[in-house]
Amino acid sequence: MLADEVDRDRLVETFLQLVSIDSPTGHEEQIGRELEARFTALGCTVSMDDIGNLVAVLPGTRPDTVLLSTHMDTAGTDTGIRPIIEDGVIRTDGTTILGADDKSGIAGCLELLTILESNSEVEHPTLEFVISVGEESGLLGSRQMDLSRLSSTYGFVFDTAGAIGAITYWTPTSVYITATIHGKKAHAGVEPEKGINAVKVAAEAIAAMPLGRIDEETVANIGTITGGEARNIVPGEVTLQGMARSHDQEKLDVQLDAMRSALTEAADRHGATLDFEAEEIYRTYHIDESERPYREAARAIRSMGLEVIPRKSGGGTDGNFFNAHGIACVAMATGMVDEHAASEHIAIEDMVMACKILVTIVTQEPE
Repeated sequence: MLADEVDRDRLVETFLQLVSIDSPTGHEEQIGRELEARFTALGCTVSMDDIGNLVAVLPGTRPDTVLLSTHMDTAGTDTGIRPIIEDGVIRTDGTTILGADDKSGIAGCLELLTILESNSEVEHPTLEFVISVGEESGLLGSRQMDLSRLSSTYGFVFDTAGAIGAITYWTPTSVYITATIHGKKAHAGVEPEKGINAVKVAAEAIAAMPLGRIDEETVANIGTITGGEARNIVPGEVTLQGMARSHDQEKLDVQLDAMRSALTEAADRHGATLDFEAEEIYRTYHIDESERPYREAARAIRSMGLEVIPRKSGGGTDGNFFNAHGIACVAMATGMVDEHAASEHIAIEDMVMACKILVTIVTQEPE
């Protein structure tokens, strides 16, 4: 099997080199240049759009064109990542994230290209590697991508946690909420009765909202609250930022209505006004096991002697955007654990197996 040519040491070295390049969301310039050079050196035609999304195309010998999606940014603002290898696991010194999300996926793609370069006789479809920017900020890069650049009709997103062998076939719709409460400023020590306290309005609204785990398919959160000027001024304005997600659109609509109603009712009670915005960040997708990306992923996983694990996720990937625009994708586990946290880590053998699954998906005989 060609998957047996995955070189453990080479894959690890590539991964370590990638995580050593700082690339928090909004600061992907250096990693973008590095990836442009690497994909070009491995035989791809590479292009980059105005915001930094990279598309690398490797011509194939089969009629299909397959999308392989990853992202180059890392979550949060951590820089100076120092990876440590202990007992076959790569982690950090505990002061930063690792960046396996999603540099483990990118390392796997580069290993795939290295193997194909050394085995030019192996047939494979044309490969479109899409490495986005801004994924960690609500799929910012993919949402601004010009899909006319792509020829793929289906694909695979190597950017999820979970056991190796997991196939993410169903994800929710996610909506960002921004609510601004307009009260009235007043001197809190001299004439507070002339003010309308926007913080109090916000507190009452939040207390009345259904938040957290609503049901098996729906979650909601208020994540930030900002406003006010000084401790002796009745706050005239407060802004809340939150989100709601659900695998069921009707349930999501009900949740959004409940959050809006709680805010509206609290504002009305105190004579405040409300601006409420709900922005859809990504839309749900549900890939059936009979559809091509699921079938091909499952076949590759089973060929490795692993169990296929259907996974219903509470999060999103660039795959949500591609699915919404007609490119059917499933998301695959890369071995990352505790992504976005200082405890983030990845077992080397999991990263190797994920790469073997990737190589097999690309090179296995068509059904």
